[in-house]
Amino acid sequence: MTRYTLPVYKTGWFYLLLGLWGAIYWFTGQGGFNWLNQLNRERLFQASSVDLVEQKVVRLESLLIDSRFERISKVLARYPSTPVLLIGSPSAKFNEKLQKFLKKNPRKAKVTVATKQTSSASDIAELTNEKDAISNSLNWFRYPQPEQVRWRTSSNIVFSPLLSHSRGGIPLVWQNKEKMFLTIMGEVLRQTSPGKDAQVKVGWNIELVSAEMQWPLGMNGEVYSAGPLPLSKSTKAFLVERKKDSLQLIIIDDNSHPMANEVVRTTERLLQHNYLYQNITVIALQWILLIAGVVMVWYASRLKILTQLLIILGFIGSLWMSQYLIFRQMQWLEILPTIVVVFFSWIIFLAYQRESFYLEKVKQHHNILLAEALPIFYQTQQLEKVQQHLAQTSADIKLIDTVFDIALQAEAVNNNVLAKKLLMWIQNSGIKHVDSEHKLLEIQQKINDETLGKTLVLEPGKGKGTVSINSFANVKRFGRYLVKGVLGKGAMGIVFRGVDPKINRHVAIKTLQLTSDQAAESIKESKKRFFREAETAGNLSHANIVTIYDVGEERNLGYIAMDLLTGAPLSDFLKPELRLSAALIYQLMIQITDALDYAHKQGVVHRDIKPGNIIFDKKIKKVTVTDFGIAYVNDHSKTRTGTIMGSPYYMSPEQILGRRVDGRSDIFSLGVTFYQLLSGNLPFNGESIASVAYHITKSKQLSVRQWDKKLPASAARITNKAMHKEIGKRYQTMQEFKQALINALKRDFKKAPIV
Repeated sequence: MTRYTLPVYKTGWFYLLLGLWGAIYWFTGQGGFNWLNQLNRERLFQASSVDLVEQKVVRLESLLIDSRFERISKVLARYPSTPVLLIGSPSAKFNEKLQKFLKKNPRKAKVTVATKQTSSASDIAELTNEKDAISNSLNWFRYPQPEQVRWRTSSNIVFSPLLSHSRGGIPLVWQNKEKMFLTIMGEVLRQTSPGKDAQVKVGWNIELVSAEMQWPLGMNGEVYSAGPLPLSKSTKAFLVERKKDSLQLIIIDDNSHPMANEVVRTTERLLQHNYLYQNITVIALQWILLIAGVVMVWYASRLKILTQLLIILGFIGSLWMSQYLIFRQMQWLEILPTIVVVFFSWIIFLAYQRESFYLEKVKQHHNILLAEALPIFYQTQQLEKVQQHLAQTSADIKLIDTVFDIALQAEAVNNNVLAKKLLMWIQNSGIKHVDSEHKLLEIQQKINDETLGKTLVLEPGKGKGTVSINSFANVKRFGRYLVKGVLGKGAMGIVFRGVDPKINRHVAIKTLQLTSDQAAESIKESKKRFFREAETAGNLSHANIVTIYDVGEERNLGYIAMDLLTGAPLSDFLKPELRLSAALIYQLMIQITDALDYAHKQGVVHRDIKPGNIIFDKKIKKVTVTDFGIAYVNDHSKTRTGTIMGSPYYMSPEQILGRRVDGRSDIFSLGVTFYQLLSGNLPFNGESIASVAYHITKSKQLSVRQWDKKLPASAARITNKAMHKEIGKRYQTMQEFKQALINALKRDFKKAPIV
């Protein structure tokens, strides 16, 4: 199966197709298919079991001039009860003689004169039910509307316009402004109907209705006919025969009007209720068949040529069958434009497919070369030279696999930006690649964590900043501690591995540069927070809180020597394959709540509780709370409202809003941590700090059990209460939080806390 190089609407074939459709529509509107449609209707009428009965319409041939009026007047006098229709161009003297004759010889049936743009000012048919009328906005589509109408008035003669449709239909109604009138054909029906009270009834379809009969006219008020013409004789021969049989209509025609034959034929059909029309259902069906045919050949063009031909022939056969079945209901389904559109659209689609085949070959060759070149350019760090070609190509699965492999290599060296760019290209290629979708989410999470997962300090009147520090020059010693290496980067600075040589105690040394190119006020605030950690954490003595050994300054570097912890941060245990058991998470949470309960009782609020700030020693199943760098001592003399501190994903609503916080803010953050450890997902997520902040303050998180249905009901109950947006509806103390965890651990897991 060919995969299209370009959608058809982006090629010249599409405009050729539009031109073709427009040309066929124009040709149809100009009546180009009329003679074929007429022939088609002839065959349908011949195939039907219902045909014209004995003719009661006589067509006479005569010029409508004063010299021939004597013969015509004898016909009028002989048949005073038979309506007479004059088709042609009566001369002025002929009209004068006709008026005088009708005044002296009144007739029961009126004489109707067919003209091009003339109508009587009286005896007109108007809408009888305004409520059934369609909006005037559709009138242009429904009814012929002559631009100029000349009105004539006569008590004995009815003047009515002879209108025709370019597509072969004969209208029985026309519209002028808001009023409905009858054409000559409609006027003939009214004159020949019993009681002569026929009126127009308008709804979605139009009907001409009398007391005893009705003629459905379809949506446009047009009818179609076929078959032999009524009996045609000269007036002289007609009078010689002295025909005495009752007649329903006498037509006198001078052969000057191009539509005369069709009018005569249609009149005969109408009087015998054996004619065709189009209701709204048939018109809708025509368009449905047309659209279905185009869609069919588009999809069929992917198949073998013989199969395509069979499908198209089958479709044309179904059109003929549909037309015949609908004809049996006296409906006219015009199928020739649909056949022509489908056939020529098929030809264009075949040409497009052939072109696409060759373009596909070229694309495949280009993709093979590109797939071979990409790894080489990546290894030589020149990938940007081919990225433009990559952006312009149409992907295939082999090229996508190559790009995916390079994205994995970029991720392995922490080049997440390049990895994301390559994975986004795969996602936008239009080819589904499940592995790349999962990897893109993972990369995006890493990138978000690099910004949203960091500790932020937002102060009134200042922008946001990530607490970080520039790389230090090589340092050998901090006070009495010897530097043995770099452990990593903390929330406020570089963390070194050190040792106290006197007692051989291994420590972690957290540092802060006390001078830099930043504003002096900013450095002062950072220094204040840095030593506050030493002050607050140093005064805390708990088995699950990191121990501070020393604090000092060394060559413009502040440092804190603390316990060198073994294990890994809980943030390392968020992936599905590394996630801890629910029972163990409950036990670790009990240790954390115990530690924070102790801190809160000492007046210390951590304000940055998150998995990355809690170290887990898997061997002894112990957690240690670290990083009190933005801890807040509950001393109102030191508070300042409006300052926002914490990591965005884990902030409490009051932190987001810059309000004063207490221990209940840590309860919220610990609830987020508990939720994430249990499910591997954050309760509040977003692509920006503003988005995350909105969800924390306004949105309701999903129940944690929606991520993992195996979790006990207590997991949802405890997380929901801990993360309640109203501070008064959370756990009010860590002791209360801790007790809820202990009760749930014993009830749901039949286990005791780890001491």
